[in-house]
Amino acid sequence: MSNPVIIDLDLRKKACPLPVVETRKAFLSLDENAAEVIITVQLDNQAACANVTRFAESQHFTVSQETHPDQTFTLTITRGFICETGPVAPSHNDQPKRDRQQNYLLYIDNCCMGSGDEKLGRILMKAFLKTLPELDTLPETIIFVNSGVFLTTSDSSEISTLKALAGTGCNLLVCGTCLDFYNLKEQLAVGQISNMFEIATLLTVTSRVVRL
Repeated sequence: MSNPVIIDLDLRKKACPLPVVETRKAFLSLDENAAEVIITVQLDNQAACANVTRFAESQHFTVSQETHPDQTFTLTITRGFICETGPVAPSHNDQPKRDRQQNYLLYIDNCCMGSGDEKLGRILMKAFLKTLPELDTLPETIIFVNSGVFLTTSDSSEISTLKALAGTGCNLLVCGTCLDFYNLKEQLAVGQISNMFEIATLLTVTSRVVRL
């Protein structure tokens, strides 16, 4: 059996989306014939761990996570065998079975719907989100950026509606940079913290993008 390919990445103090970008570069550097791969990634925040884990799993790698006393993290990303260096990070691919066709992406960059009066915009957004689960065709993914992230926080009146959408298998992605900018990361109540690499990738590869 050939020796495994071993790569060490220190991505501490790297801002979004660099942890995912650098991990992707490591994947691209691999010889396609490499049967066994071990990539160790050092990170210093949980959001980066979640983003790198989700990306690695989407590329069919196995991920385990170790948390250190100084609140840094080590992800061990493997291919070809199961690595037992730490507890396996939860998979983000275990979504409920979808009963209805979902073949588009919904992009929400505002807590209001449309331009004009803000109060009216909030009423319209509330009505739209409540109507969405009743439609025959649901989005595969909803992306929240800029002030749209306010809809996903604990103070939002739309949380129950968004949780219902997530229950149908809809993937809710919330911009981590936007949450940091508005100091809302600790108030996130639904969805997964995402990064600009993942958002840009989805926007460019999805055939149908609906923007509110």
